[in-house]
Parts: sequence; structure tokens; C-alpha cells
Amino acid sequence: MIDQAWKLRALTRGKDLPNAARRASQETPKADAAVVHVVAVTSGKGGVGKTTLAVNLAVLLADSGKRVLIVDADLGLANVDVMLRLDSSRHIGHLLLAQCTPDEIAAVGPSGVQVISGGSGLQELAEASDADRQLLLDKLRGYYQRFDYVFIDTSPGIGADVVDFLRDADELVLVTTPEPTSLRDTYAALKTIGREAPNADVRLVVNMASAAQAEEAMAVLNEVASKFLNRRYDDWQCVECDPMVGRTVREGKPLVSAYPRSAAAICLRRLARSLGHNRPSLRGPNSTLEAAHAAAQRR
Repeated sequence: MIDQAWKLRALTRGKDLPNAARRASQETPKADAAVVHVVAVTSGKGGVGKTTLAVNLAVLLADSGKRVLIVDADLGLANVDVMLRLDSSRHIGHLLLAQCTPDEIAAVGPSGVQVISGGSGLQELAEASDADRQLLLDKLRGYYQRFDYVFIDTSPGIGADVVDFLRDADELVLVTTPEPTSLRDTYAALKTIGREAPNADVRLVVNMASAAQAEEAMAVLNEVASKFLNRRYDDWQCVECDPMVGRTVREGKPLVSAYPRSAAAICLRRLARSLGHNRPSLRGPNSTLEAAHAAAQRR
């Protein structure tokens, strides 16, 4: 629960917010609300490279001329700011203060990407009440309209705080690896997504894998999903295992900027080009794709 004392401490730490608001509002032009595309990057477990994917996809789209925002919604264990070497003194927790707006906490990252930091070690934020989370989400939804693309880097797992952000997304990028533990947790995430956000456009990404490993991993996932969820996830992509990824994290640089010809960067460019096309990823008798096809056949 976020108590009043915590909110007061946050306000004290963010006493320079009005100046930041003016800077952010000058740097971020408003976008047409009709074109904003919200992508939630999520995972069943931690350590699968979710944040690396979110950051690099955002930079790629910004480099193509898009207005891009990253929201670090990994409440309590955020690290987008660390990866990009940004000041995290103003963070998403400040939005729980009634008078604070996203303008006041947004920072400018590589290629002009706007970043709302999740702070660090804010366990109180991870345990926020439903009312506090709703206040935060309402403020973010209004701010999204200034951008062409919004990337939400969620907490790993599918808790209540993650589901809130998933429901706001137009597209879910669910990141896994070929490891059995990751595949197990990814299947658990798919079950929850199917229950809590049944109409979600889900795209699976097998990270840190060869093409053969990714193919095998997806065969395993689809076998289980077909049997128990009545679904197949055929719209998936692979991001190859690449030693340059670890190097860029240590250097505080996006992979796609520092090593654009690396194997993983090439995969990420392919993934970035595919975002926003609203290709249904669920296959099965009860899927929206199959329903639309059946309706067309009846006409």
C-alpha cells in the first residue's frame, strides 16, 4: 500500500518536477491519438532479455522517425534507466501524487526516445492499491496520445499489476527462451493472458536462441497450448543469441545503435518492422481469426 508518508517523500525528492515538465513538453510534440500503438513487452519469468528487447525496438522505431515512449512498468525492479544510463530521480511512482503529470518525469533517451523510469527498489509501488494503480494508469493513458509507439516494459510474471498494463496494450510481445523453465512459465503466462485479456494480439519471441532452438521451443509450446488452451501461436519470431548484447548492456548503449550488423540487431529490425500490423496470432476454433473466416464463408 502506498501511504501518505511515502507520497510526501516522493514529492520532496521530485521538487524540481515543474522545470522538467516544461522541458519534456517542449521536446515531445503531440501525436494524432488515432495512430498510437501500445506494445506491452512481457515474460513469464525474469532473465529472458525482455528489457533489452523493449529498449532496442523503441530505438529502432525512433530512428525511423516515429515518436516513441518507453514506460518502465517493472514495478519495484525497474532497470531501463540503468540500461540507458538515465537519471531515475523522477520515476513512475511520482504519478501517484495527484498534482504530478507524466510530462514532469519523462526523460530523453537515445534517438529522442522518451522514457518514464520505474525507479529502483520501490517495493511500495509494486504493492500499490487498485485505486493508486488506476490513478497511475489514467495519467499514462492520456500521455500515450502524444506518441506513435508506446512500449511498456512490464514486470516478469502475470500479477495484477502486469495484467493492468496488458489490457491497455494493442499488442503483446511475450518473450521466452528455449530453456524448459522459461517455456513452462511462458505457458503459464499464456493461460493467464487467455483468461484476463482474451482478445490480446500475442506475438511470441524466442530470445537468445538459434533458429533450430526457436523452432523446437515453439513446437513444444504449441503442442501444449493446442491441447490445453485450444490455441496455436504461429506469429512468433526468433532473436539470435549474440555476445554483443551483453557488451552493450555493460556499455550503456542500445545494441541496434552500437552494433547494427550484429546477429541479434538484424533479428530485432525484422521484429520492429512487423509491429503494429495487427496480425492475429491466435489460431484455433475459438479464435477471432477463425470466427472472422467463418463469418465470411457464411455471407
